[in-house]
Amino acid sequence: MTYAWLAAALAVGYAFGCIPFANLVARRHGIADLRAVGDLNPGYWNARALLGSHAALPILLLDAAKGAAGAGFGLAVGGLEGAVVGWIGAILGHMFPAPMGFRGGRSLLCLAGGAIVVMPLACVVGGVVLLAVRWRFDFARGIQACLIVAPFAAWFFYGAGLRLAIAVGLLLFVGVRSYLADRALARAGIQKHQDERA
Repeated sequence: MTYAWLAAALAVGYAFGCIPFANLVARRHGIADLRAVGDLNPGYWNARALLGSHAALPILLLDAAKGAAGAGFGLAVGGLEGAVVGWIGAILGHMFPAPMGFRGGRSLLCLAGGAIVVMPLACVVGGVVLLAVRWRFDFARGIQACLIVAPFAAWFFYGAGLRLAIAVGLLLFVGVRSYLADRALARAGIQKHQDERA
């Protein structure tokens, strides 16, 4: 694995992450830019609150696919290390997309999509937990439970190596980014969208 291939994985992952699927879908429903409406996040949750679950479903799938595509390209050209770099690139592209003035989303779905490629067995466990908690409570709590369980599942299946380190590191990075975004919303008097059971 050469530095050139690592750089390629990072660049291609970033390019995938920059694709503004949420805004492209929202425009088909009359919303020009999700960053100007709702909770100002160009992602699935804001689109879901504004457009409804059915209309926003493609965003959920496509934003996750960005992370999977970045990690998948990296895996193809550089093995596990390349997959990790491509995954990071996709997350950074979603958060800080150059074509959109570096104002992107929180990247939780990109995180999940890349995880499916890098640590599939842990994702199966996380997915089961998500569905179980979603069935009993709501989707937001299901995601929280999945994020708590996934690193332990990664440790169980893959040991204390690169997969576990990157899972914990990216969870912390995305979590801090989301926390800061929530604080900015609160200061602006904007309420973050919450999941509803119905």
